[in-house]
Amino acid sequence: MKVAHISIRNFRGIKSLSWRVRGDFNCIIGPGDTCKTTILAALDYALSPRSPMSFDDSDFYNLDVEQDIVIQVTLSDWDEARPEIRRFFSESKFAQYKCGLTDDGPIPEPEEGGPVAVSVSLRVDESLEPKWSVVRGVDEREDQDRKPVWAADRAALGVSRVDSYTDFHLTWGHNSLLTRLSSDNENSPNAVLSELAREMRQSDISAHKSVAECQKVANTVKAEALKSGVKLSTISPKIDLRKRSVTAGALSLHEGNVPLRNKGAGSKKLIATAMQMKLNDGKSVALVDELEVGLEPHRIRGLIHRLRASKQQIFVTTHSPVVIRELNVSDNELFKSNRDSDGNVSLANLIDVPNIQGPLRGNAEAFLGGKIVACEGLTEMGCLRAYDFYRFKEDVSPVWSLATSYFNCGGAGKIKSVCPKLEELGYNTAVLCDNDALDQLSLQDVEDLRAKGIHVCQWDTDKSTEDQLFHDLPWENVPTVLTAICKNHDKLELASLIDVVRKDPAVEAEDLAIDPATWPESPALRETIGRQVKDHDWIKRIDYSSRIFHLAFPLLPEDSVFMSRLDALWNWIQHE
Repeated sequence: MKVAHISIRNFRGIKSLSWRVRGDFNCIIGPGDTCKTTILAALDYALSPRSPMSFDDSDFYNLDVEQDIVIQVTLSDWDEARPEIRRFFSESKFAQYKCGLTDDGPIPEPEEGGPVAVSVSLRVDESLEPKWSVVRGVDEREDQDRKPVWAADRAALGVSRVDSYTDFHLTWGHNSLLTRLSSDNENSPNAVLSELAREMRQSDISAHKSVAECQKVANTVKAEALKSGVKLSTISPKIDLRKRSVTAGALSLHEGNVPLRNKGAGSKKLIATAMQMKLNDGKSVALVDELEVGLEPHRIRGLIHRLRASKQQIFVTTHSPVVIRELNVSDNELFKSNRDSDGNVSLANLIDVPNIQGPLRGNAEAFLGGKIVACEGLTEMGCLRAYDFYRFKEDVSPVWSLATSYFNCGGAGKIKSVCPKLEELGYNTAVLCDNDALDQLSLQDVEDLRAKGIHVCQWDTDKSTEDQLFHDLPWENVPTVLTAICKNHDKLELASLIDVVRKDPAVEAEDLAIDPATWPESPALRETIGRQVKDHDWIKRIDYSSRIFHLAFPLLPEDSVFMSRLDALWNWIQHE
C-alpha cells in the first residue's frame, strides 16, 4: 500500500493540514516549528500497529480538548496478491469500505476511472482514548459509518518508524520489526520465550548468595505483613516473569556477545532501515525523522540510494544540505513545510519552481531556513557574510540564528524569475543586487518584485557593488583597500593592479604615479577603480569579497549609500 493523502486536524501544532502525496520518496524541509516531525508522528500514530498508545491534553492543538484530534490517512495502490492484503479486504473485514480519492482527499465512492482507496482515521476526543477506524470519505463526525481497525489489521499496512525506536526494533519485542519479520516462522519467538520463562520459574535459586540475603528481607516482610493482618504461609525470592515481559526485549540481535543496541546511532539506523526494506517484501512505508542523524555524508548518500531503489514508500525529514543535494525535484521528492499563525500547515512542492534543481544543489543550505537573501553573485554573498560579522553584537542576533540563508542567483537576470517562486514556496525573500544591468533587471522588474513583498537592496543607478564601494569609501582609505585586494588574492600583485588602473583610457591622461597614496581624488578615478575591480573579478569570490568588506565596513560612513542600504536589509532580516 502507498499513502496517497494525509489529513490532520487539531494535532499538536497543526490546526489543519491536507496533503496529496504523489511520490515514493517524500522529504520534508523547513525551519523549526513548522511541524515537520509532527507530520511523521501523525502517520505513525494513524497506521502503525503499536498499541496501546497514550495521549494527553498537550497533544491537542492549543490544548483545546473540545476539538477532536483527527488524523486520516488514505491509501491506494495495494497488491491483493499479498495474503495479508487479501485478508484486509475480505468480506468480513473492509471490503465494503473502499472509497474514492481526489486531490482534496477521500470521497465516499470511487469515481469512474478514478483511483480506488481505503481511508484509515484515528480520532481522539477529550477522554484521551484513541479510536482507529476505516471510513468512507472525509471523517467529519463521530457517528458516521465506520468500522474499527485494530492493531493486527494495521500491521498489514506495513508502516514502521525507524528513527526514535531503533533499539526497540533490534529485539523481538511486541510489533518490532524483528517480530514482524519472524511472523511466518513455524516456531515463533514468543512461543520459545514463553517456554524459557516457564523453565526459569521452576528453577531453584535459593542457594544463590544474593538470593539468601534477599530471603532475610522476605522474612521481615512476612513478619510485618502478619502485624497488618496478612498471613503469608511462605515467602521467598524467585524470578517473577510477568506477562509479556520476556517478549519485550529479552531476545535481541547480538554481534558476537555484544547486543546490537550498543552500536553507534548511525549503524543502528542503517540496520533498522534494512529490516524495514525487507518487511512485506519491501512493499511497506518507512518513516524516518532527521534522516542524517548519526550518519556521515557518504553513508547518507548510500542510504538515500538504497531507500529510493527499494519498493517501499519513504517519508523523511531533514536539516542536512547533503540530503537535499541528493534529491530529485522532478520526482516530487522535496517539500517545504509552512505553518501560519493560525496553525494551518501546508506543504509546498519544490517542483513548482522552474529550473530549481541546479540552484537547489548549489545553495542547499538556503532551503533549510525560513528567510532567503537572494544575492546576484559571489561578491554580494561575501559582502553579506562580512556585514553579518560587522553587525554582530551581544544584543543583536546574527543572521544564522534567525533562520536566514544566502542564495546565489548566478546573475541579475535570474533574480526576477527565481525570487517570486521562493516567496511562493513560503520563504521570506529579499534581494541584494547591482544596479548596472538594466537589460537583465529593469526598474520595472524591481518594482514587480517589491509588489510581491520582496525586499530589494540595490545600489545607485549604473553602479555595481564594486562601483558603490569605491564611490563611498573615504578617499584616504582607497589605497588601503587596493593593497588588501592584492594581499588576499591568490595571484594578483599590487604592481599589476596599479598598472591596470593607470593605463585605463578614462584616467590615462592624468599620468598617475605608481603610489596610490598620491593619486588625486576625482569622480573619474573612483569610477575607474570600481570598474576595473569588477571587470577583472578581483573580489568575485566569496572569500575574497568577505575579507575586503570585513576591512572596508569600519571605514565606510554610516550614512553612505552602501551602509544605509545594507542597514535597511539588516533590519528586514531582524524584524520581517
